[in-house]
Amino acid sequence: MHNLQVLAGIAFNPGIRGILVVAVGVGVLMGSVYLLLATNVGARLGLLLTFTGLFGWLTILTLIWWITPPAIGPRGNNASWKPVEIYTNSSGTPKTVQVGGLVDPSALPSADAILADNPELAADFPNGFVLSDLKASHPDVVSQYIHSENMHGWSLVAASAAGEAQAAADVALVNAGIFTGPTAYKKLNTWEYGGKPKREDECSDTDMVCRAVYRVKIAVTFKHPTHYTVVQVQKVVTQEAKPGAPPPLPKVDTSAPVYSVVLVRDLGYVRLIPFLYFLISVSLFIIFAWTLHNREKVLMKNKALADAAKGA
Repeated sequence: MHNLQVLAGIAFNPGIRGILVVAVGVGVLMGSVYLLLATNVGARLGLLLTFTGLFGWLTILTLIWWITPPAIGPRGNNASWKPVEIYTNSSGTPKTVQVGGLVDPSALPSADAILADNPELAADFPNGFVLSDLKASHPDVVSQYIHSENMHGWSLVAASAAGEAQAAADVALVNAGIFTGPTAYKKLNTWEYGGKPKREDECSDTDMVCRAVYRVKIAVTFKHPTHYTVVQVQKVVTQEAKPGAPPPLPKVDTSAPVYSVVLVRDLGYVRLIPFLYFLISVSLFIIFAWTLHNREKVLMKNKALADAAKGA
């Protein structure tokens, strides 16, 4: 009865059950191969052949993992945005040198001014917009107000392409205690600086020679320049939702300061762990294969001595 209780406890423990599944799998798969080899070539040589074949197969598998890291399995951390600092545009000074060249939000045209010059935007953005919202759908409008030669290397990021950076900025703002949640502020513009040059910034779609040169240039550029992103947010006015009505649209509190979250791109190390698995597997395969080779040399030497002794 006591043994049944122990087995019942093991069955409901995912950790123990996983260990048992792996142990049974190894015993059945590897054990069956070793059993066949041991009955034909002997226990020691069969074990050596089994380990050589196993780590030879693992070398091929881990090489594939290294080239294409698996979605679930041994892989390192993915690339992500890491917060560097949060500063207030109205009174704070950024510690990151590159951010000093970023244009001040107060110097940018307001949505009302842009709408006055381009009234057709009201149909596409009935709930308001910022420059990052226009970047993807109306780049010609953005180019009227932002000139690259005055941006000191910074460029505007479309709101549709800034989701990952904005999510990282949300976490940084809440962890810093500046806001209680993402609903307490509204995201303004997102900017980026550095990183590898983009093809659309280097070449036009019709310049095939430039695009080919760009491909080669990117392939031989092994060092990744530091990539910065700045997400700007501003507090919203507190509004009460009316019963039965949809939630009110967030309105920016123009008297509140603009907070800029500076993030740097961490490239991660997705292929590091698969590479270590590959290194271990290929090393053990070489060791076992070398042992088999030396064993074969000793057998051939002993066989030659035996043949010589018979001939004498």
